[in-house]
Amino acid sequence: MRKILIVEEDILIRERLSNLLRDEGYYVIAVKDRSVAINCLERESIEIMIIAEKIIQENGFELLSVAKQRWSNIVIIAFGENENAYRVRGLLTKGIYEYLSQPLTPSRVLSSIKRTEERITLLEENKDLKRRIDYRYSFAGITGVSEKMQKVFSLILQVSQIKRPILLLGESGTGKEMIARAIHKYAFPDEEGFYKILCSNLLSGALKGKIFYHDVGISSKRDTLDQLPSGTIYFEDIHLLPYPLQTEFIDFLEENRFSRGDKDLHIITSTEIPLEEEVAKGIFRNDLFYFLNAVKIEVPSLQERKEDIPFLIDVFLKEIEEGTNKKTIKISKEALNLLLEYHWPGNITELKNTLEGMVILSESELILPEDIPVHIKSGIGTGRSLQIEVGMSLEQAEKILIWETLKANRFNKSKSAQILGIGLRTLYRKIEQYNLDKQ
Repeated sequence: MRKILIVEEDILIRERLSNLLRDEGYYVIAVKDRSVAINCLERESIEIMIIAEKIIQENGFELLSVAKQRWSNIVIIAFGENENAYRVRGLLTKGIYEYLSQPLTPSRVLSSIKRTEERITLLEENKDLKRRIDYRYSFAGITGVSEKMQKVFSLILQVSQIKRPILLLGESGTGKEMIARAIHKYAFPDEEGFYKILCSNLLSGALKGKIFYHDVGISSKRDTLDQLPSGTIYFEDIHLLPYPLQTEFIDFLEENRFSRGDKDLHIITSTEIPLEEEVAKGIFRNDLFYFLNAVKIEVPSLQERKEDIPFLIDVFLKEIEEGTNKKTIKISKEALNLLLEYHWPGNITELKNTLEGMVILSESELILPEDIPVHIKSGIGTGRSLQIEVGMSLEQAEKILIWETLKANRFNKSKSAQILGIGLRTLYRKIEQYNLDKQ
């Protein structure tokens, strides 16, 4: 049963409308002025409001604003003595759905109510559809509609149930920690601890002594790894683990490979650089690489999942709204197209920070092409061609090709070697031959 609020000073009109709608099976509340109407809106879940134009004008549209703030999907019908096109247009821009002029015959009123109900049904269906879309394309707080992210979501569920160490491989800013936390969430639904350790901060002997780690809601704590209760230990940037510590780390992994008594520890590691590159350089142990590489999730860069960008923008703008005075921030189609063309070397982190900056500096609640930073607009379409001239030697051309491919892939050597169609060791030899590591 729909709840309808009637706001009209004239008792005869108020009662006639009330009786008509009650006879049709609606739940009707009829009031005579603004103050009682506001009180009713605060207490009752109103779906349709029928209000006299005179009351709307007397209060400077305040009542409409209160109604919309309290019930975002409320549908409002206004009525008045005569229909003036200019005045009605003004009312429609303020949120009125339909305007009825006198005489308010039963057939006209009921037809308007039926159209209003159709509008409410449409709004409810859209809301339900958005909820289902959000569920489908958001997994454990991670947004992704692309095929690559859907695969990552499936792998999260798979690996959360195994005891082997898990390796997350992805560029900086791709959301590896969020994925680690998602794995933890499905491995430990009872909210066991998630302990984050920065490998770049570890010194020799650290894994056997007291170690700093970050826990949820705590900036940092210090304890030995053996004293940690059940949960997930997340070793961030495992490629930065000092070589002397790598033997200790293998011992630690072996000791915690299976649950011990009442303690259940899961190990997740992450890296920005393919570990086989570090092995080829001689700065990462072969045996540790084989141990970690067995169960690996490759986290795609934003460049590889551009179809996710509109959905990510929508999520980030909603988050930004909560921290600013701006409401319902939108982005124009032209601005969105520019953001889609950019290559986003900083991935999701760069996208979010860019949006925050644009919203803060923009003078309106609509992001336009002129709000987009110059470095993004100038970076669109660059890095896709090579300056190879006739008369250049094969060696010079090869050097340029290798250098530009490395730059385009943010010096990810495994990816560059794959694109160039050569082996990783061959690429390292070419880098040394052309002194590219010194550029």
